[in-house]
Amino acid sequence: MKNKFTLYLLHASHTDIGYTDTQEKMKEHHIAFIREVLQIIEKEPRFKWNCESYWCVEQFLNVATEDEKQAFIDAVHQGNIGLSGSYLNLTDLVPEYVHTGIMNHCNIVRESLSVKAESAVTADINGYSWGFADVLYDQGVKHLMSNIHTHHGYHPLFRKQTPFWWESPKGNKILVWNGEHYNLGNELGIAQEPSFEYTIQDGLTHKLLSPYEKAVARIRAYVDTICEQGYEYSFVPIGLSGGMTDNAPPSLKILDFIDRYNAENTEIELKMSTLDEFFAAVKEEGKDIPTYSGDWTDWWADGIGSTPADVIQYRNAARSFHIAEKMDPTHQLAPEEEYYKALYNLMFYGEHTWGYSSSISEPYHPQVNNLDQWKRLYALKASESATIIREKIQIHHGETAISYHKQLKFRAINPHNIPVQDMLVIDIEQFYGYHNFIVVDENSGEKVPFQIGSYSRGPQMCIWLCLQPHETKTFVLQELPKNKLASAGLCAPTGIEGVNDLYWRVKRDLEQGDCVTVQGIENVFYSIRFEPKKGIVSIFDKSRNVELIAADRPYAAFTPIYEVTPRDLGEEYMAVRRNMGRNRKAFRTRRSVGELYDVKVMENGALYSRVKLSYQLDGLQECSIILTAYKRMPKLDVDVRMHKDSVWEPENVYLSLPFTGKETYIDKSGAILRPRMDQLPGTCTDFYAIQNGVVFADGEHQTIVTCPDAPLITMGSLEAHPIRLMGEDVINNDEVYSWMMNNFWETNFKASLGGFYQFHYELALEQHNKINDAFATAEAMNEGVLQFYLFEGNRSQI
Repeated sequence: MKNKFTLYLLHASHTDIGYTDTQEKMKEHHIAFIREVLQIIEKEPRFKWNCESYWCVEQFLNVATEDEKQAFIDAVHQGNIGLSGSYLNLTDLVPEYVHTGIMNHCNIVRESLSVKAESAVTADINGYSWGFADVLYDQGVKHLMSNIHTHHGYHPLFRKQTPFWWESPKGNKILVWNGEHYNLGNELGIAQEPSFEYTIQDGLTHKLLSPYEKAVARIRAYVDTICEQGYEYSFVPIGLSGGMTDNAPPSLKILDFIDRYNAENTEIELKMSTLDEFFAAVKEEGKDIPTYSGDWTDWWADGIGSTPADVIQYRNAARSFHIAEKMDPTHQLAPEEEYYKALYNLMFYGEHTWGYSSSISEPYHPQVNNLDQWKRLYALKASESATIIREKIQIHHGETAISYHKQLKFRAINPHNIPVQDMLVIDIEQFYGYHNFIVVDENSGEKVPFQIGSYSRGPQMCIWLCLQPHETKTFVLQELPKNKLASAGLCAPTGIEGVNDLYWRVKRDLEQGDCVTVQGIENVFYSIRFEPKKGIVSIFDKSRNVELIAADRPYAAFTPIYEVTPRDLGEEYMAVRRNMGRNRKAFRTRRSVGELYDVKVMENGALYSRVKLSYQLDGLQECSIILTAYKRMPKLDVDVRMHKDSVWEPENVYLSLPFTGKETYIDKSGAILRPRMDQLPGTCTDFYAIQNGVVFADGEHQTIVTCPDAPLITMGSLEAHPIRLMGEDVINNDEVYSWMMNNFWETNFKASLGGFYQFHYELALEQHNKINDAFATAEAMNEGVLQFYLFEGNRSQI
């Protein structure tokens, strides 16, 4: 080497909150780390530290004295402490509006302190939604350091330690360094603390060398290796912690090692650095840097599938919060504190740690169950705050307590910027004096369609809604004269048992275009057909004369599918998972496809028809699909109910979505994209974390499938296979499955998926010129409208 090769050492503590101990303990530790860093800097001004997540800084500032705050600000200005513009190491579960809301709060604080965060760093996580680039850019972040962890994952661009410009969906660009594992410096031996072979497999660990001698040898070997493989820069970034573990403290041993190493080596030098310093060096080098656009698909997104009940709670809370933001954008109707608490807990639950480090090997351990409850707590806290806010908004718009002395009414408010057709559904134990009534729009006086369903405690009022953007409608009940007393008549519609199976009646209903039987459902929009064992074999769109189920798909629509991978002889519960690599299954994985064995007609009224389809399959004691077909718009509701067995081996549960379309679209946090097309080269093409759903597009016609409860989808065959990355001949309009749950990961996923669950899906046929409009519809479908009952006026007026 003619000139010295520099290792820029980025000293930090990896914030893995809830992996090594409770979230609250880790908060206290990271506050203490910053305090210790300030003490070290005071004694040794050459020491440098990077705050890996801004959350650590936020927690420190919340409790710091004025002197500590000033010392921190001074250290940032002097270049001793580097700030990260990223809040936490997140999953794609977090919606863009939550992410942006938290980042806005952080930016306000930074501006008040006159500090900037122009660089961001993430560690461990394998990717981000494409919209993450816009979130960072909008906060003034210009650079992103990605310290990826390729365990069950992989680095994009088919290469590590390389820069690129990442172009966002909005056309903004940030400079990314596609880096190495965050503890590579510890493996190299620079921290002079015990480490183990992980990224580097060189066999030196057990050699009779001193820690310093091993470090010197490994540093030389690393630099030689990357240079031999075509590395072009005269420097390279190296992440390291005080020890080779997560949530590690700062260490002065690193600086001691640097001093000795630099004194003894003439070709390679070590330099403590902040993120901003490193990126300044990248720009000063003046090399051409390529630009890439697309999703950086996260290999670790599947973690959210290991706690399906908690994720359903989380997603409900996020949707309630978003509706509240639409209804009360200036936060006048509910306490500001609740808005922030909802934001914070939605953000914190989305942090990438999904449990204690021994969740799979010791699922009975008290700390495993403790941290499982702690993780759940953040989703519940978010739900609590979102519910408080929503209740305040509904009260402002007229919601009241029930009353025997006032008139019962129902109200619906469209919070969206688009027109909405929907069904108001309100559980109500009784109709408070009404017996034989019609439903009337209070403002127009027009009669509106309704249907009375049922739930465990009484009737369920269902009213058809057609609402313009931000429109409010109130509905009142008008009592009718008593019906004529019913009698037997000359022709019974059914037998005494009440079963609707007489051919003449089915034929009449079919001729009228509205029929539901155990063979299928027929209305003006759809012809749906069931077959024993196979399930829903046909969903025919009458308006276009098109079959919606693709002929080349292996499973019928909304078929449940279960997989389990048994352990090999002598294989432990962790090992069976580790040995799968990037597959989430193995060659020996056992697959059970749900077989339809029973159909029951549940309801058939003015607004909808409803059937229950019962399936048999392994891994689930009970599994049924409640299929609802609406009669006033081309929409289906699908509710998947299951009683899942508790199994320790790795499992997957899927739902087939075998629908036709020339192109498949998904929406991720802050981005709409075509999977396997709009992605960075070398990224994951097997599964994705989505926000609202999947759109199967055929020109201006779209089949929208919303997935409000299950945020994961997989694409391609369910068989184990060689992993093809983006750019390796993968197709966009491939098989699609909703991935309802899994317990794949060998460390911190929840081991047992056992329990009772219900997952909701909706299918709608839409026609839009722009795909963004289709996803605006999907968002409105998932969030619904604000709806409630109210009691007002004098009961005597009824």
